[in-house]
Amino acid sequence: MIGLDLTQFFGRLHPLLVHLPIGFILLALIFELKWFRNKGSNFNFIQIAWLIAFLSSFFSALMGWLLAQNGHYIDTELTPHQYTGILLVFFSCVGWVLRIKNIRFPSLFTKINNFIVLVLLIFVGHLGGNLTHGSNYLTEHAPDFIKTKFEKQREYKTFEELPLDSVFVFKELVQPLLNEKCIACHNNEISRGGLNMSTVEGIEKGGKSGAAFTGKNLNKSLIFKRISFSQENEKFMPPSGTPFSFHEIQLVQWWIHEGANYTDPLSKFSLTPEIKTLLLKQYGLDTRAKPWVEKVKLDPLPDSVFIALENANFSWRTLSQSNPLLDIRFQGDKLSSEAVALLETYAPYITWLNLSGCKVKNSDLKVIAKLKNLTRLNLQQNPIKARDLVSLNTLTHLEVLNLHSTLVNQDVFEILKTIPSLKKVFLWNTKVTTRAVLKNKAAFPQTEIISKL
Repeated sequence: MIGLDLTQFFGRLHPLLVHLPIGFILLALIFELKWFRNKGSNFNFIQIAWLIAFLSSFFSALMGWLLAQNGHYIDTELTPHQYTGILLVFFSCVGWVLRIKNIRFPSLFTKINNFIVLVLLIFVGHLGGNLTHGSNYLTEHAPDFIKTKFEKQREYKTFEELPLDSVFVFKELVQPLLNEKCIACHNNEISRGGLNMSTVEGIEKGGKSGAAFTGKNLNKSLIFKRISFSQENEKFMPPSGTPFSFHEIQLVQWWIHEGANYTDPLSKFSLTPEIKTLLLKQYGLDTRAKPWVEKVKLDPLPDSVFIALENANFSWRTLSQSNPLLDIRFQGDKLSSEAVALLETYAPYITWLNLSGCKVKNSDLKVIAKLKNLTRLNLQQNPIKARDLVSLNTLTHLEVLNLHSTLVNQDVFEILKTIPSLKKVFLWNTKVTTRAVLKNKAAFPQTEIISKL
C-alpha cells in the first residue's frame, strides 16, 4: 500500500514537470535561429538548454509512467502518448549530444533533429491533452463554424419511424454510452474497483464501493456521481478519453429517476419536456402524440389521379409536400356513381372528405366506410338518418364528424358510441333535442358535441 501511495505521489508530479521540457526545448530552438546567434557567443547557453530539456523530459516521462500505473487510463489512448514521449526524451538527448563542444556534427544533423523534436513536442502535447480533456478539447469552446468543421461529432443511433414500445431504454440508449465510456476499464479481463460493466448482471452486482446504479436514487448511484464530478476530482469518470456530455448525463439521470430499469421499452417511461427534446434531437425519437395522418406512410399519387378527381367534380389538395394524404371536396349538387367509385379506388389516400349538400345516400356511406384513413367527414345538409350511419363504425381513426342540418335524431348517440376515436361531432339544426344532448353527454367524455346549446 505504501509503495502504491508513493507511486501515486510521484506520478502526480508529471503535470508539473511536463512544462519544463516544453519551455527549454522551445527556448533552445528559438536561440538557434540565425538572428539570435552572435558569433557563437550563446553556444554554451544552447548546450545547457538542451541538457536541461533532456533531463526534464526524462524525469517528466518517468513521472508519467508512474502516474499511468494507477490504471485509470485506456491503453489504446495512453500508449501513443507514452511512445511519443519516450521518443521526445531520446531526441532531446540527441539534441544535447549534437551540441557538446568537443563533438562536431554536420549542421544538417542538428536541423533534422530540431524538426523531429518540434514535431514530437506538438504530438506529445496533443495526445496528453486528449488523455486529460477528451479528443475534442481544442474545439469544445470554439465558435460554431469552427466546431462543426473540425470537431468530430458523435453519431447516435436513430430510431425514426419506430414505435416507442420497440425501443428499449437501457439496451439501446444507456448501455451504448456505458460501453463507449466505461467498458475499457470495467470488463471481464479488467474489473477496476471490482466492477464489471460488460453485462447487466455485473452492473447490477456493482463493485467494491457499492451499487453502480440505484433506481430513483442518484446519491447511491456511484457511476452517476463519478461521471458528474468535476474533471479535477480524482474520482471523476472516465479518467481519460471523452467524458460524458451534458445531454448524456441528462439521459442517465432520467433513466435512474425512472427506476433504472434494464428491460422496459420507452413506452413505459414517463417523459419530461427536456427528455422529449433530447430524444428527438439526438436519436430522432419523436415521442409526442402524433395525429393519425402523420403516421400513415403512402407512395405519392401520379398526376393522372388528380386529373380524374377533377373530372369527377372533386377539388383536392395534399396535406403537405411530404404527405400524400388527400383533403377532397365534392363540388356538385349530387354525388355521382363515378365519383363514389373514385372514392373507393383511392380509399387509403383520403383522410378529409367533404360531401356537404350533395344528396348522399345510404349506399354511398357504405363506400365511405372503406376509407380506412379517414379522420374528418363532413356530411352536413344531406337527407341522411341515424340508421344510415351504422356502417361508419369501421372508421377507427375518424375524429371529426359533421352532421348539422341532417335528419339524424337521438338514436345517433348509440351509433357514435361505436366510433370511440371521435373528438368532435356537429349536431346543430338536426332532430337531436337539447335534452337528448344533455342526457348523453356523460357517455362521451372525450368527444365535444356541438348542438343548439
